[in-house]
Amino acid sequence: MASIPEYKNIYRYALSALENASLSRRELISKIIDSFSLSAEEASDYSVNGRQNTLKSLAGIVVNDMEAKGVIVFEGDLYKKLEDKLIAIRIDECEHAILNLIKESPKTKPEIKDALVNFFGTDSTPTVKDDNRLFTYIGQILKKLLNEDVIEWDGAVYSASKEKSALISEKSEVMTLKSTFLRRIHSKGGEFFENYFVNLISRYFIRTGKTVTKSYVTGGSDDGGIDGIVHTVDSLGFKETIMLQMKNRSATITETDTRGFYGAVCARQGSRGIFATISDFHPMAQKFLDSIDNCVGVNGSKIFAMAYDTSYGIKRVGDKLTIDYDLI
Repeated sequence: MASIPEYKNIYRYALSALENASLSRRELISKIIDSFSLSAEEASDYSVNGRQNTLKSLAGIVVNDMEAKGVIVFEGDLYKKLEDKLIAIRIDECEHAILNLIKESPKTKPEIKDALVNFFGTDSTPTVKDDNRLFTYIGQILKKLLNEDVIEWDGAVYSASKEKSALISEKSEVMTLKSTFLRRIHSKGGEFFENYFVNLISRYFIRTGKTVTKSYVTGGSDDGGIDGIVHTVDSLGFKETIMLQMKNRSATITETDTRGFYGAVCARQGSRGIFATISDFHPMAQKFLDSIDNCVGVNGSKIFAMAYDTSYGIKRVGDKLTIDYDLI
């Protein structure tokens, strides 16, 4: 007889079954059992020690435990899954961790994955969504670092030569500064971020040749999805009304967020829209932004780069970059 799956596998089958619908207890346990594709012989065996009844008993135990832990809830004779509580992962923090690992010693990809799962704690959640996002980031980052010639790969392990280790140290120093910079902004709350970004983007426009005639935070809970507005004029006299939305949160921006913002920009007849976040955009959210002409996303890395370019929040003291603590 095939081996009985571990507790955690049944746990995840239950979560998967409840992903898109609420189910009765009988329906939920049936779907869990169906996930194991019983043979015709096993499906027709109703004996106490048969595989079908063994799975049914285990599934019942797991479902009870999930309800006790508050992972699922029983309402109106139906079980439903509570919203996933995902571990927030910033791609820049992920890259920083990878660089430090490879600088320490050569690593295989599975070793990097295991180390980062432990570092971020994605194995502490019942869902695999945060694990999958982490693994996607790891693949993207390793590819980028290879293209930038920061690290090497011999077909088995990722490593860094002595010369590249110096480059990694320099890159890590900047990434540490960026991480500290973004954490400080996050700690100051949404109102601070809205005012900071309106001032930052105004300075950025001026640096790129536009005249900013007016810029302000809209404020209030009835802002219609628009947190700030910047009015600009270019050298030919073309006027634009640029609408902003700012999210000071560590969670990834979703496609729903960006679609809602696009609708708000269109409803308010804005020339362009900028969605700013200290975190990052989900791939589907970025894909949506890439598909339209008048809205863009600005993530934490871009905000840091703009702060450096405009010397607004990041300043140089001697040959070192530092945060402007009087401002941030």
